[in-house]
Amino acid sequence: MLWYKMWRESRVRFAISAVALLWMCGAVVLLQQQVRAHADEPLSYVRYIWHAVYKANALDLYILLVIVLGLGGVQQEHAQGTAGFTLSLPLSRWRLVATRAVTGWVEVAVLALLPALLIPLLSPWVGQTFPFLRALQFSVLWAGCGMVIFALTFFFSTVLAGAYSPAIASVAAVVGCSMSAGLPLFERFPALDLIDTMHGAQLLLSPGNASLGAFAVPLPWLSLGLYALLALCLTGVAGVITARRDFP
Repeated sequence: MLWYKMWRESRVRFAISAVALLWMCGAVVLLQQQVRAHADEPLSYVRYIWHAVYKANALDLYILLVIVLGLGGVQQEHAQGTAGFTLSLPLSRWRLVATRAVTGWVEVAVLALLPALLIPLLSPWVGQTFPFLRALQFSVLWAGCGMVIFALTFFFSTVLAGAYSPAIASVAAVVGCSMSAGLPLFERFPALDLIDTMHGAQLLLSPGNASLGAFAVPLPWLSLGLYALLALCLTGVAGVITARRDFP
């Protein structure tokens, strides 16, 4: 019942997010000829997809959609006066937090997978190809980093009561993280650059084919592991705050 409740609360946001992301990726593929023809320098199709999807437009949209999915929780329900039913369930608050977080992480991972499913399938319609295994690697990067962004928004939703405050705080945190990564103090630690990790520029260095050789360039597992640990810590703090807070 709890899993179903969490799904019902987020399914509309998830459905709209999925449609928006698919529409963005579809437009990038279908308009590739016009955009590449007006580019400042010649672009291969693979590099064009990377610029338009995995580095710029679709990536920005994905980050915003993950933030939207991270909104909610008992604190937000309390601010809206609808937390009574949730708190009356015969379940611990820890379980409420954990179920909400896991549901969100699954949705974030599914969103990250959508470009890997659509772009390789749609590319032949415009006379191009994009290796599925390469797209899958980008999806892993998006899912791993998106897990942190979701957890960050989930944390802010726990400590901030306003309807828009958690989203604004999350956007500010992501922007601040991106700007801080360029400071001399952090340049020596590329694993801490969340946005650069999502870009996955290193994946363009290996041959662009659809064979197992597409995995010649390894994923930044150290960075992804650190992000997963950070996401678990943020969720744990959110659980402690929720468990100890008195909701009158």
